[in-house]
Amino acid sequence: MSSSTQPVKWTLAARGSPLSRVQSNAAKAALHRAFPGTGFSELWITTTGDRKRDSGREELPTPGFFEKEVDLAVLDGRADIAVHSSKDIPSDLPKGLAIIAALPRGPPGDVLVGWDGRPPSIGALPAGFRVGTSSVRRRAMVRYSSPEAETVFVRGNVGTRVEKLKGGACDALILAEAGLERLGLDPPFRRLALSSFPPAPGQGIMALVASEERFPDFEPMRTSAREAWWELLAERAFLSAIGGGCSKALGGHADYARKAFVAAEWAEDGSSRRKIALHEPESDPQVLGERAASLLKKARWVRRR
Repeated sequence: MSSSTQPVKWTLAARGSPLSRVQSNAAKAALHRAFPGTGFSELWITTTGDRKRDSGREELPTPGFFEKEVDLAVLDGRADIAVHSSKDIPSDLPKGLAIIAALPRGPPGDVLVGWDGRPPSIGALPAGFRVGTSSVRRRAMVRYSSPEAETVFVRGNVGTRVEKLKGGACDALILAEAGLERLGLDPPFRRLALSSFPPAPGQGIMALVASEERFPDFEPMRTSAREAWWELLAERAFLSAIGGGCSKALGGHADYARKAFVAAEWAEDGSSRRKIALHEPESDPQVLGERAASLLKKARWVRRR
């Protein structure tokens, strides 16, 4: 994009949660480095999903539950660019919008978070141990790995969930490590192995959504976050090909350095799992993601022990 076509000021739209505000600041810094001289303002959107954060299980989020109202601000001209956690972006964006860039990836995986001390391994949780989460995938992971443990429905932003843990609502939480890192939170935790518990596709990557026609040349940002951009393309190709989202117990993670992909799907009740891993050095990210989806669809379901 030439300097003559840059607007004097861009408005970034994002949810108003503490994590979203941190991510918006990171996006502004990255945009400023890529497009010096451009000014920025912010539009904070309180979404229906935020207002319903204490809803019961029957109102679990569907893909795009939190993001669609932020994207609407771009579509109707109130904002220029939407800032999202890419794991929350549905595979089909509204017509006219696209992911135009990503920021360098944070830790991609999940962690099991305790409060009074480091929690047990997810595969060795004792009977009655309560794990808090609202994620279909994370509940299924617990049920598969430690069927005698319990899952407790816990929603809210990261800080709210940590406060619920402190208050005794559960014995541990499963959270994205990237969210804890960005918020500067450091409770005791145990990492879940990516090879056995792949995260939601896109987890740990901040993505920018806008009109490709209006912002056709974001190569400087894509180059500065080359690894994250490659992994995001692979994981979204996987998500599109598998036909899944946050309403499915599905995980997938691409590794730029190894040109590898690991994916898993769990039965929602945790009774079985299917999993694949592949390494294809010559594949481009689109091909790798689609290949991973094809293999996972054909993989054998394994009953829990």
